[in-house]
Amino acid sequence: MKSPGVVVRPLVLATGHHHFNEVFFTDVLVPKTQLLGPINQGWKVSTTTLMYERHSSGARNPIGQVRDLIAVARRLPVDGGTAWDDPKIRQRLSQLLIDCEAMKYTRYRALTRQIRGEPPGPEGSILKLSGSELGVRIADAAGELLGMHAIINVSTELVPDAPRWFNRLVAARQYTISAGTSEIQRNILGERVLGLPKG
Repeated sequence: MKSPGVVVRPLVLATGHHHFNEVFFTDVLVPKTQLLGPINQGWKVSTTTLMYERHSSGARNPIGQVRDLIAVARRLPVDGGTAWDDPKIRQRLSQLLIDCEAMKYTRYRALTRQIRGEPPGPEGSILKLSGSELGVRIADAAGELLGMHAIINVSTELVPDAPRWFNRLVAARQYTISAGTSEIQRNILGERVLGLPKG
């Protein structure tokens, strides 16, 4: 990454954090001592690396976030009761819990492959896609449930962890982009798992 012609520019997120970069390669020559894999097989090395990355990125289960959101719903006053009294809110948050459980069992399948010494399978893309999309649904549910408390980025008596929810709401979409966008994951699953034609 320090070779002449490599330019790295940080991409700062709406939260002010920096997790991504733009990387430009202009007439970069790679010494033989720094090659990873065979010559002209860089794409294969990259896709293999990404398969392992997707397995590890899918390892995070946001069930704790959903449980935190349920706790907030149980104390958030709405129309003389709490938000949890609304069956639509209970249904939505319950569905998020179910989705977290489904991810857990897909993660077990991926872990079983690793324990057997097998290369990553489609579970990595499944976990990456379902996990990042689930993160967006959790953030959306939090935004709708918490209203202004989700966007003011200041602790309040009612929602002392409002800054944490603000960061989740603002940052949730980044995970549908990193390590391969949701669209790329759908293409991978369609082509490699379902056998659909490319294009």
